[in-house]
Amino acid sequence: MATQEVPVMDPDFTRWYREVSLEDSKAQARWIGLNKAIASPNRALVEVLTRLAFGTKAAGYKDPELAEKLAAFHAAFEAADEDYEPEKRESQVLAACALVRLFGSYSVAPLAVTTASFNGDRKLSLPMDLVGLAEQAIVDLSTVRRVRPDVSRLKVAIQKFSWEPDLTSLNPNDPQSFKPLFAGLVDGVNASLRTATTGLNASIDKMSSYIRVVDEELQMLWWLLGERSLDLDLPFDKVENPVQPIVFAKELAGLTVVCPGPLAIAALLARSGLKSRGKLSVVAVANAVPLDWATATMDELPASPVSTPIHFALDKRVEAGVSDAWAANWSALCGLGEDVSLSPLRLSELFYREHLFLTYE
Repeated sequence: MATQEVPVMDPDFTRWYREVSLEDSKAQARWIGLNKAIASPNRALVEVLTRLAFGTKAAGYKDPELAEKLAAFHAAFEAADEDYEPEKRESQVLAACALVRLFGSYSVAPLAVTTASFNGDRKLSLPMDLVGLAEQAIVDLSTVRRVRPDVSRLKVAIQKFSWEPDLTSLNPNDPQSFKPLFAGLVDGVNASLRTATTGLNASIDKMSSYIRVVDEELQMLWWLLGERSLDLDLPFDKVENPVQPIVFAKELAGLTVVCPGPLAIAALLARSGLKSRGKLSVVAVANAVPLDWATATMDELPASPVSTPIHFALDKRVEAGVSDAWAANWSALCGLGEDVSLSPLRLSELFYREHLFLTYE
């Protein structure tokens, strides 16, 4: 194996990978491959990593890009270690480590893990609490991306520069000798302007992000105060109970501009009338929503039986066109029982996360 520069290795990775191998050289090679594998993350990569981590079929079902991402994932490790051969358990642990690596910066990664877990119905056997880490990452990302900037620190100071003209080569009778003098002045001014512009742009970006968050929260509050479904054009209390969880979640997801959404999303859904008590089955909810709404909602969305099982239920319902005929097929593809149920509030929160995962890049 060729000698390669090893990035600073996360001690957690070392500890987690020891379940697969105790060889330090192999761990170093895998660390190099892992960082290469996640260098340019997107939704398809997260989907593949989630499927590997949950021990399900990693590619297939209406999304050929998944096969490409799976091949690229293994190729990254092959490039770091010519003796690498894909093995199910090692791939599962490496995929989980890759997801944890993405949690800190790529918000759709923790969303996918929590929705795939389906409130704990899908069990994991990994050297880390992947779902718990994903839940904490959602909290951390939501908090960091909604911090109000200190306006007093956004001021851009006037940039000063010192410039000493070099007159040694200046010849008053030769205009060309003035060029270096003015070139130095121009360079100094440009450098000062670049510094000022960089600071100004940074301040504008912070204010822009702040305004987007404020506008998002304002729109969500107007939605809540209006107590009216945007999609169905009905008051909240006139929307049938089995329909409320996914319709309300989809509408709030449509108002979300900063992923992974506000920490108060569950509170907003609760204030809209959804209860944390009682149970609703996914099949019953998918059958209850209007078919035209389900069709419009699923238009071109690549629903997954692993990461977005509730959207996948809608997709199968739309394909079938009638109630009940699709449930057994959905259950078999998802690995979830036909009667799998959640409280209305939790089902709605998971559908909200699923919708962000499918629509946010």
